[in-house]
Amino acid sequence: MHPEILIINGSPRKNKNCFKIANEVNNVLIENNLTSQIFNIYDMNIDYCTACGFCDKTGYCRIKDDMTPMYEMFDKAKGVIIVSPVHFDCISAKLKTVVDRTQAIYASKYVLNKPSIDRNKRRIGMYIAVGGSQNYETQFMGGQTVMDFFFKSVNNKLLYNLHLNNTDKVEYEENIEFRKKLRQNLKHYIKDINDTVSE
Repeated sequence: MHPEILIINGSPRKNKNCFKIANEVNNVLIENNLTSQIFNIYDMNIDYCTACGFCDKTGYCRIKDDMTPMYEMFDKAKGVIIVSPVHFDCISAKLKTVVDRTQAIYASKYVLNKPSIDRNKRRIGMYIAVGGSQNYETQFMGGQTVMDFFFKSVNNKLLYNLHLNNTDKVEYEENIEFRKKLRQNLKHYIKDINDTVSE
């Protein structure tokens, strides 16, 4: 059975902010009777896209690794939640690798017109970005641009964006205001998921 919600943790750091946020998200989803799975991608064997063009001809990726079963999971899921640290005003390198590998889905839709994902199914996305420094103008811009395109590629409507900064000084667990905001957003996210199912 495929999980209803895919939680992708883009951080390599165990027991730090992104790791803890991903686990809290998972716990809230379980409390609300949704099946979910956390993908700690730095523990997974996911190779880089080499722009070989294979997916432009076939609609699927020639590389066989831990990314392979995720293609079907993206299709079957009701939503995707991404948690990523901010690295150089963008997402983490490994998460960018995952994003690039969804080119296979993009090619199936827009190059071959033979979608490998159900384009009529409504899925809902959430992006949680975690920055260590205090807020500055471009801190979340690069990651947001990449995530906007990623969620379009995997046919999720990105309705929820949460940005947490200054975690070098105030860690996630100590930030009561953000934790409350996360819980509120998850409440609305879960309602949207359930409303989609009942349509």
